[in-house]
Amino acid sequence: MTTDLDIPISDYLAIRNLAFEWSESYDTKDWPRLRLALAPSVSLDFRSLRGELHDSLSPDEYVAILSSTKLLGDPRMKTQHFLGASKWESLCDGSVQVDHQIRVAHQRYKDEDLLEVVNKGHGHGVTRHVYRKVTGSWKIVGVAPSLNWFEYDLFGTLNPQDG
Repeated sequence: MTTDLDIPISDYLAIRNLAFEWSESYDTKDWPRLRLALAPSVSLDFRSLRGELHDSLSPDEYVAILSSTKLLGDPRMKTQHFLGASKWESLCDGSVQVDHQIRVAHQRYKDEDLLEVVNKGHGHGVTRHVYRKVTGSWKIVGVAPSLNWFEYDLFGTLNPQDG
């Protein structure tokens, strides 16, 4: 790692916009939008959330994990991935690592009418993103959430017993 953070404002804004696209695509279940934010090879580290480390995923493989009905793809699941302050580091290979403070609200509803909440769980922590320029555009090459604490039944909400 290097401490050189002197990047052009256009690169800074492109990365900030990419972080917004990432969080909004999760919350709106806009999977084509998410694919556009990802590099051709991306890692997803869910170990902090009792999940697995996935290396060298294609955008389609990454989206398949997130869009599964056990995670965000369930139309009864509503989320908000709220990004707060961030810490930036330039990496030796030209990538930029950004640790974003994050609060994620999760609510799972009884049915698709979204009238009755059956489970909720909110996570608080940091999500580490690694960004790299790919053919002239910034893309996400790594995502690793780190859970500091949670409210309610986060893991029950993420892993419902009703299928």
